[in-house]
Amino acid sequence: MKIHRISIVFLFLLVMTMGVVCAEDSTVQDTLDVNGTDVSLPDTPVKSYDDLYQDIKQSKYSIGLESDYKYNTSDTHKVIEFTKQNYHIDGNGHTIDADNKTIMFKMTGGKLKLTNLKILNAKGNAIDVRSGTLETINVTFENSFGDYGSSVLAVGSTYSSTNDKFTNNYVKDEGSAIYATQSTIEIENGTFINNTAKWGMIYGDASTIAVANSIFANTTSKYATAIFSNKDTAIRKSKFINLAAELTGGAVAVKCNNQKQKSTLAIIDCEFTNVTAARNGGAVFVDINGMGLVKNTGEVIIENTVFDKNSAEFGGALLQLGGKLTVENSTFTNNNAKEYGGAIYTSQVTVNINNATFENNKADEDNGRGGAVYLDYETATVENSIFKNNIAQDGLAIFSFGTQYTIKDSQFENNGIFTRFDIDGSGITNCGEKCNETINDRSVSYLIRYNGQTIELNPQPINGSAKDSYFSLRDLNLVTDVKNQGYMGACWAFGAAGAFESTYLVATGQTIDISENNIQNLALPYSEYGQNYHTEGGDMDMSASYFVSWLGSVNTTDDTYDELGKVSSLKYTPGINTVDAVYINITNRNAIKEFLTTYGAMDLYVYGANSQDNSYSKQYSSVYNSKNKGNHYVTLVGWDDTFSKDHFATKAPGNGAWICKNSWGTDWGDGGYFYLSYYDKSLKENAVGFTFDKLNDYEKLYQNEVFGLHGYSSSKYNTTYSQKYTSEDGDKIAAVGTYFKKANSPYTITVYVEDSPVYTQSGTTSHAGYEAVKLNKNILVKPNDTFEIRITAESMPVIQKTRNLFVNNVNFVIANGEKTDLAKENLIAPIKVYTYHYQGNITGDNVHYYDNATNITVTVQNINGTSIQYSFNNTNKTLNLTDGTGVIELGVLPTGGYLITLNCADENISIPVSIKTTIFSDDQKSMTIAYDVKGTFVVQFLDSEGNPLANTNVTAKFDNQIISGAETDENGTLSINVFAKNTIGKHYIDYVNPKNGEILKVTVNVVSRFVGNSNINMYYYDGHIYKVRVKDDKGNYVGKNQVVTVKIGKQKFTVKTDANGYAKLKIPYKVTPGTYTVSTTYKGQTVKNKLVVKQVLKTTKTVSVKKSAKKLVLKATLKKGKTAIKSKTIKFKVNGKTYSAKTNKYGIAKVTIKKAAINKLKAGKKYTVKVSYLSDTVKSTLKVRR
Repeated sequence: MKIHRISIVFLFLLVMTMGVVCAEDSTVQDTLDVNGTDVSLPDTPVKSYDDLYQDIKQSKYSIGLESDYKYNTSDTHKVIEFTKQNYHIDGNGHTIDADNKTIMFKMTGGKLKLTNLKILNAKGNAIDVRSGTLETINVTFENSFGDYGSSVLAVGSTYSSTNDKFTNNYVKDEGSAIYATQSTIEIENGTFINNTAKWGMIYGDASTIAVANSIFANTTSKYATAIFSNKDTAIRKSKFINLAAELTGGAVAVKCNNQKQKSTLAIIDCEFTNVTAARNGGAVFVDINGMGLVKNTGEVIIENTVFDKNSAEFGGALLQLGGKLTVENSTFTNNNAKEYGGAIYTSQVTVNINNATFENNKADEDNGRGGAVYLDYETATVENSIFKNNIAQDGLAIFSFGTQYTIKDSQFENNGIFTRFDIDGSGITNCGEKCNETINDRSVSYLIRYNGQTIELNPQPINGSAKDSYFSLRDLNLVTDVKNQGYMGACWAFGAAGAFESTYLVATGQTIDISENNIQNLALPYSEYGQNYHTEGGDMDMSASYFVSWLGSVNTTDDTYDELGKVSSLKYTPGINTVDAVYINITNRNAIKEFLTTYGAMDLYVYGANSQDNSYSKQYSSVYNSKNKGNHYVTLVGWDDTFSKDHFATKAPGNGAWICKNSWGTDWGDGGYFYLSYYDKSLKENAVGFTFDKLNDYEKLYQNEVFGLHGYSSSKYNTTYSQKYTSEDGDKIAAVGTYFKKANSPYTITVYVEDSPVYTQSGTTSHAGYEAVKLNKNILVKPNDTFEIRITAESMPVIQKTRNLFVNNVNFVIANGEKTDLAKENLIAPIKVYTYHYQGNITGDNVHYYDNATNITVTVQNINGTSIQYSFNNTNKTLNLTDGTGVIELGVLPTGGYLITLNCADENISIPVSIKTTIFSDDQKSMTIAYDVKGTFVVQFLDSEGNPLANTNVTAKFDNQIISGAETDENGTLSINVFAKNTIGKHYIDYVNPKNGEILKVTVNVVSRFVGNSNINMYYYDGHIYKVRVKDDKGNYVGKNQVVTVKIGKQKFTVKTDANGYAKLKIPYKVTPGTYTVSTTYKGQTVKNKLVVKQVLKTTKTVSVKKSAKKLVLKATLKKGKTAIKSKTIKFKVNGKTYSAKTNKYGIAKVTIKKAAINKLKAGKKYTVKVSYLSDTVKSTLKVRR
């Protein structure tokens, strides 16, 4: 199969134009010794830097060195500079030694060529090139050190290296050999050995990198040991041997940081052997999406490449996030992942694997997924490939999650495929009969089963109050150390972690160091628990949900912070749990101060002004930003009301500042802290804090989501939302948690067991944010019982854009008695349930169908003592026990849910009893239909064992009239058609079960299609709007563009409804003063209203003029009652001629008829004067006197 090439062919051309001499053509071994062969030169005196400077100065374009040079402290020239020169130094095998004291060459512009030279012991950089071209051939760089780019620093330049060696160089940060920014790097036949750095022997920032025929060996770094790049990178015929990354990217890492430019990586004809990374991507790590909200389209091509004996926690050979991946004609053997993806781990990638071999790769046998390949949330094609003897717990060869895959024409030997939540169109063809382990598993559970760490409260005294003008938790040592987020956009995790650690310290007196890495990585789109919109970065809702979902917190030692990798596992070690996240708007200063002085620090959203930002004052470590919205999270630790408004880079509107802990290390600000003006423009959002004062030792947490909150549904009325769960081992329901929009707002929680309401508890929220409400009764549910939590509150929290799975028919919003499945809207209303373990206190069935002849009993067991007190239906009784067992008799019970509360020695246990109806109407006891609609109400009749009453005559009445021929069908169902035309109001259907006498009364509400229509009393064309709201067949308000007919008198108008179902008609000017009937019609129903339009135009009834008069003035007034209508045109028509005038501020319009017009009038005759305003006309009589 021919694989389509991407647009990085130019990189291959860069590589191929170099020489084709390979650094080593022998077979790669697990150990490598690369020995340089130095040319033996005759002994000559070693010359100084000053000598070198003079020798170069005396030559014009080039020099051939004839001796070695070494820097002396007495040298006056500490660096040799080239400015806009073209110069060539041929070392002739000689050495330049900087003696670990200085840089060697610095060039700006021009071109510098070095050949046959050995450069030793540079300090800072051996060569610093800016806006120029550097070429090195047969040059050895050795034992240099600095902060970055110890051998070569290239800025806006081109660097070409051929047959060079880079050995034993060291930097603190990036590029132990080469650091390039906005440059082009070309490496041919290079050798890179034992060059120590935090980031890569070659580090490219916004630079194009091409490497060919090179060796990278025997080196350890923190990240990307051989090469790091964030732009296009091509590697050909190169070997990576015995490399190790302490965290991510054992050999090569590419991360795109520019959302407008895609990053590409090509690896052709290469070998990766014994390369390891502790975290992500044993040999290669690629983050195409990088940081931002936009998913990128960059691509990785791997061809004819061997990966052997590489390892990592995730992706033993390769881990890629986002973009496209093409693997062709490549071999993966003996690679290992501690967690997922023995050879390859991909997430949100378009994957094409063709003609590849995967053999003896391994993911963890006890918990690992994808012995060879792990595919996550993407599109993948695997064909013509071999999978042999790979190992994992699930998916020996391939594990797929939420992927549309095509796997075909491939061989599986002792290997299989495990898939979950397949996307439509997935398929496996021509791969043998034994390749399928499990296909399309769709089981879902976010249940957390393990207890958190035991928290012993030991509240620390806080010396301060909200009334103080100054307060700082830092001064009280009630904050944890300042940390550094580095190159990762994880401020949101650091801000929240700092708040959590502080409140825990205040509550217990114990200092903890929780893992920001775990917070971030579990929330990103590359985690099956994460949200699906931030590819890096996050928000306070995500961090808060991490803590209240019991995903953590875990200690940093369990998940070390990683500035490059983004994949972590859910840690099942006991974490520190909380059940409350308190949201307080930052503008409520007093409430914020109260929290800080009671509980500890808070997570705060601000504008992140770095040291170069005009909003930042280095002198005062302060920030005042008057323009920008928030983009950064910090930890809020205190305040200073007296902090001067003049102590900001730009004068603030007033005094006062918050004191914040940042995550940019202790070298920034005041040891990592800064002052933030009260008046900063970014301070508009909530601050979030955590509390530990309502902790209980809950043992299980049922939940339907784990990350994020995207807002609240808005409604004029309270909203009811619900979640169903199935008890996995039996539980005692102890508390219910959800998000509340406001503090002090009412809520009602109702617990249903086996579809019957058994317990209701109401209250008011203690705070906005997430709150776990402890129930006053512990409600027992047996294994496999279903239970449902319904919450009625002022608004419903909503989660969307999440990787949490939308499960049908468990999560609902309930309105007018009808449930809407939120999964169909791709929404989740979060509800969590906290439980204790079930102790097996009841036996038998506590769910029954109604029977008027059956006495309900409940058997309790494993109870200490000879008797026990219990309450039922508000009555206290004593139950005698035999060997800890007793039988409670309840008698005949009507349908519904009941609670028996056992008063045990150490706790009270509430046992639900459910009596289910035998006239089943899908939990509906009413139906609403609109006028002129035929409705059907369906019920199912059951016997007292829950079996359908098939083909049975039953009694049914509509409005007390017996319905003849009421007989159930073979499923026990009975359908009754309702057509209540012309009878708006309540109607009733009565059913009687012939087997047990149960009665069901159903209310049929026939409603008008119109709401809000009313009579109108108006002045002519005063802008009045006739408005009516329209309902559909089910009595719900219609949406947009429904056609309604409105008739006013004989005039007919067609009106379309708006999005809220309103039909609006501005009464037109053609409707002149008078009384009308307004008839409004929609779908067969017409409603009528009275419209009175009052006159606004007045004139004198009779006007006279003498035939001899020189002029005649006609006058009219325009008023709404006593209010004048000004600037309107009034027309006067006299004897066939029309005159116009505008009303003045008194509503008066006057026109003057001149002598010439009067002469045309006949003496003794009467004329009609028509006075008009739009379509409104009044008349006056004009008498002409002699």
